[in-house]
Amino acid sequence: MNVKEICNEIDLIIAGKNNSNDYKYIYPHLNMALTKKIKYDEIVLICETIIKIAKTKNRILRHLEKDFWKFVDEIPFQMIVMQRLAIGEDEELLSNTNYDNTDKKILSRILGLSQEVLELKDDNSKGSDLRRAGSLSFLGELNNYFHIPFAKRLFVDSIKSKNKKEQYAALEGLASYYEVMEDEIEDDLVNALDDIKNETDDRSVASACLQIQINAGIIDELEAVFEMGDWKDEHYYGR
Repeated sequence: MNVKEICNEIDLIIAGKNNSNDYKYIYPHLNMALTKKIKYDEIVLICETIIKIAKTKNRILRHLEKDFWKFVDEIPFQMIVMQRLAIGEDEELLSNTNYDNTDKKILSRILGLSQEVLELKDDNSKGSDLRRAGSLSFLGELNNYFHIPFAKRLFVDSIKSKNKKEQYAALEGLASYYEVMEDEIEDDLVNALDDIKNETDDRSVASACLQIQINAGIIDELEAVFEMGDWKDEHYYGR
């Protein structure tokens, strides 16, 4: 199936008109689409379909939603590495912008999808966690290549999320942001990161909070090792 046929299948599922009991065939077809040059109108269809899926309560679609986000996650590599998209130093990328370069236009459209998903109501469900984390992961990946003016704000907005995957993706994105940007980190943000680190029982979350501060230049790796040791004493051995 091509992308249009895949999206039509999703429409049939949403409408209750598809009687298939096995939907595992969807992802191989999505994956196959990555082996070909992706067209802009196909990406528009994918983005529209992802939003349709996000607005349903269909259990089958929750499984398929993972496949669509896996597909989306591979697109920056496809555009930038495989298709060798030329990117200038400090080149800006905005969402939903009609760039002359089709590959950049595609990335811009998916960037718009990420923003749209993060603006949807968060019902603290697994599905919401999945799609919000997927949006932030995509944003974090693009931030390695482009200057995205609103990236930091979106990461900061999600670092205190109760959704575990969303929170971790936001922290990872923020670490990536400070690795490539020379912005001075605000005291309020440092305090928020310290609070998250002290409260969490997840080692990866605590480590990400420290990595952000390393990348922002306010602590070094040795200080982070000592702080991580204190965290382990408190959370692993102090209970």
